[in-house]
Amino acid sequence: MSGLVYAAGRPWPQLLRSVLDQLDTEVAPAPLGLVFLADPTTEMADVMLDGLRQRTGIQTWLGAASTAVFAGGRELSGEGAIAALPLALEGVDLHPFAGSPPVGAKGAVCGILHVPDAADAGAAVATLAASTPAVLAGAQGASIFDHAQIAGSPSAGAATGVLVSGSVAMAAGISHGCRPLGPTHRVTAGAGNTLTALDGRPATSWLAEEAGELVLRDQRQLRRQLLLAQVPTNAELTNAPLDQAGSVFGIDHADPLRGAIQLSGIGEGGPPGRVQLFRRDPALALHDLQALAAGLLQKLGGRPPKAALFYSSIERGIGFFGPGVDEATVLGRVLGPVPVIGMRSAAEVVGTKLTRYAAALALIA
Repeated sequence: MSGLVYAAGRPWPQLLRSVLDQLDTEVAPAPLGLVFLADPTTEMADVMLDGLRQRTGIQTWLGAASTAVFAGGRELSGEGAIAALPLALEGVDLHPFAGSPPVGAKGAVCGILHVPDAADAGAAVATLAASTPAVLAGAQGASIFDHAQIAGSPSAGAATGVLVSGSVAMAAGISHGCRPLGPTHRVTAGAGNTLTALDGRPATSWLAEEAGELVLRDQRQLRRQLLLAQVPTNAELTNAPLDQAGSVFGIDHADPLRGAIQLSGIGEGGPPGRVQLFRRDPALALHDLQALAAGLLQKLGGRPPKAALFYSSIERGIGFFGPGVDEATVLGRVLGPVPVIGMRSAAEVVGTKLTRYAAALALIA
């Protein structure tokens, strides 16, 4: 069972049959299989898993579902897709979990984590990260179906994944592809998901000053281009990458008459205390993605990766880069023959926190 297999654009029985036919059953079962599904195939996740287990002998399959998956150097979406990769790791112990951190967390080297669309998703990431020294990577799927996380079986409602201990290495990183537009501001008025004043001035005044009046008047471009990052206390992000920020928020609407801006991605804690404005840059995002891949290869110190896990925000893709640009293809130019598998994500995980609008990459060796 060597190599990445995938199929797309057909009814689910044909997709499953195609994937199973591609799998090589002449070698011993791998300890772990990675599988990602693109809607509407997600609806039949349990049948897909049964077929993969029977064909391969691999009992532990890990993955998630979304609107699109990455496989074979391209993005697969539309009428459904499935991508599967038996992960031939030797000398490892697996610690699958759903909800609470698993026994063995303290001895784990790396972990793959998928979180549900829930208000406490960020807290679930932080809880797992605090329980283990393992390098963590993962995401929140964007499927429209329930039970869109896979950790042995389809599941929903809790963080799921697997921690791995033993002779394995994982290098992981994240990139947003954004440029800072101004200094840090204190939020001096606001409630819920709405900010009305920054540093004592109307929030839209700063928006117009730093991003330009034209963006302020064009709500579509405002939503596409701008992000607001939570700045930790005593930190400054003017010349630092956005991945050093706290939470990252989209800007859904600006109301110059009220001086207010409405944010997406605000949790139960209410508006942040300090923020900084960033502009999303497609060219910079592609450059940073290639640099991230090259840097992670260096971190492995010459150890060849067996697989690359790739999660890229649903806010990226054709709506951000334009037609003719495929992030998986861009990654392939740097990673070469390393199989890349993953999905479009609603939020991304690397390390101790959940973020958004990013690309997360993990190389497993």
